[in-house]
Amino acid sequence: MDANTIPHQFTCETDPDLVVSALEPLLFAVYEAFEVTLPEVEQLIEREGIERTAAIFNHLVRCKTKVRLRAFDCQDEDNGVGSLQIEQVMLDGLALEYRGLRFRILKGSVLPTAQSSQRQRFYQQELPIWSPDMPAPTLRALVILWDTDSTWQFSRLYLVAPKSGDARTAEAYWQWEIKHPAEGIAPPPSEPAGPGSGDLDNVRPLSTPLVVGKRE
Repeated sequence: MDANTIPHQFTCETDPDLVVSALEPLLFAVYEAFEVTLPEVEQLIEREGIERTAAIFNHLVRCKTKVRLRAFDCQDEDNGVGSLQIEQVMLDGLALEYRGLRFRILKGSVLPTAQSSQRQRFYQQELPIWSPDMPAPTLRALVILWDTDSTWQFSRLYLVAPKSGDARTAEAYWQWEIKHPAEGIAPPPSEPAGPGSGDLDNVRPLSTPLVVGKRE
């Protein structure tokens, strides 16, 4: 396999463990970036007396994280070519291209709804039309979610394979929590943990896509 691309046979229903393993360098770099950036933003807000709002906090985190990711040294070992590209997005949004895949880094513990047509296309793996009877598309797009606890401290990082979305709902093929690099990547549980299993600590089952905001 070319070290600088994801295999073409990877689809949105490929075992997420294989996908995550192929993306490990990037995922660990993103995790470490947020782990360092959030305390820096906290110190900046306190030092400068900046009003703490979710919008300002998240904007500062995105700005600082982008700076750290620009310094991310991820190169093809065979030819020394860098495989990470950072796209220019309005409001300092985080958009990346890595090993032939496109990424959006978004805030939250579940996949946000797709408020724009651009995000809807991204969630649909860039396919103009998608329907349940179609085969799983080639994996082209992934979302990295970062979240904080009630004290604004970095708490979780997830990798999500989006499936579809609109202004009210968002659906994913799977969602996988990325553990601290020192711990490695969290595997799926070997057995169901009981009625409380299936929360965001574990990979979402492929047969039951995650739907956000869907009303019965």
